[in-house]
Amino acid sequence: MNRPIYLDYAAATPTDNRVIDAMVKCLTQNGTFANPHAKDHVYGWEAAEACETARAQVASLVGCSPLEITFTSGATESNNLAIMGLAFALHKQGDKRRHIITTKIEHKAVLEACEVLQERGYKVTYLTPHKYGTVDCELLKSALDDDTFLVSIAQANSVLGSVNDIKALAKVTREAGAYFHTDTAQSAGYIETDFDHSDVSMATLTSEKVCGPKGVGALYIKRSLGLKLTALIYGGGQEKGLRGGTVPTHQVVGMGKAFEILQKEGKSDKERIESLRNHLLRRLKDIPGIIINGSMTHHVPGIVSVSFNNVDPRLLLPTLSGIAVSTGSACASADLKPSYILKAIGLTDDQARASLRISFGRFTTLEEIDEACDEICLKVPKLMTQYQKEKNL
Repeated sequence: MNRPIYLDYAAATPTDNRVIDAMVKCLTQNGTFANPHAKDHVYGWEAAEACETARAQVASLVGCSPLEITFTSGATESNNLAIMGLAFALHKQGDKRRHIITTKIEHKAVLEACEVLQERGYKVTYLTPHKYGTVDCELLKSALDDDTFLVSIAQANSVLGSVNDIKALAKVTREAGAYFHTDTAQSAGYIETDFDHSDVSMATLTSEKVCGPKGVGALYIKRSLGLKLTALIYGGGQEKGLRGGTVPTHQVVGMGKAFEILQKEGKSDKERIESLRNHLLRRLKDIPGIIINGSMTHHVPGIVSVSFNNVDPRLLLPTLSGIAVSTGSACASADLKPSYILKAIGLTDDQARASLRISFGRFTTLEEIDEACDEICLKVPKLMTQYQKEKNL
């Protein structure tokens, strides 16, 4: 049985063989397998050194000091630690501010962390982004007030691929006396960060979107701000007391290697992936009733969101059996719910349900893009014809 073409890089990427090789060296009996917190013998010292090398690799890609990188289990934990860890810490210090600003299209790890704080009496403003899925400084300024202590806005949206100018947004936030957090899971290495020369207070990083392993991530915390986040996981005081638990050497080394490769090859990767994106859009643009979601000018290279008018969404993915993509919708019980992100930028329920997020990256070929386009261009118009016939019955 032929496997479908994998075009869901925004969910998870295949791991680069060079990353796998680096990780395997931390798993074998003759490798760097020890607990990096074991300070009494050479095995532990070697593991600790490997982890610190990885920390430096991560820091180098995003433009900060290794001392500002805290390893976590992934982007979800990093988002939770940034938002709830800061809120709890400021509360302990007697800070009376209780207002957070985010957007309606953030990742669930951000939105649900904010909901937890709302249940504890915090006020959260959910900004409605512009129709391309972006937030500008004027929109942010309209929500800032003296009670605001945190703004959390992603650099790139995970469904639309639209990119925000986090440097400008962070500057406005700091001028208002608040902290700025951004989720860079979809953008680090492809869109400039340079945290040393920005007002970004905290940033979420992950490995699985850049051909590294799953189950590992990091949180950047600007050292000059002196932020003392409250830990969410206790037991051992690892990662400067911010994250209890043994640091998984092989995972961290894999993340470091993935970031090192991206720093060396990211520019050429981005140019090639951008060319695939342009080719994809040229092939799809003539499908009747197609809607290209997100920004055509400010975007990450490998995410394309499209919606279709006059298509039964229940048939869309089953019909496109030759490609592995996301619909941008979530299944709950027997109902296909429209994507909250697509709804927030103004799409109807039907348009949001009849959508595809096509995402690709380092190992995607032009031939695969063409095969995917052949299938979409052949089958979607047939679905439209079928829909119209059933509608007229």
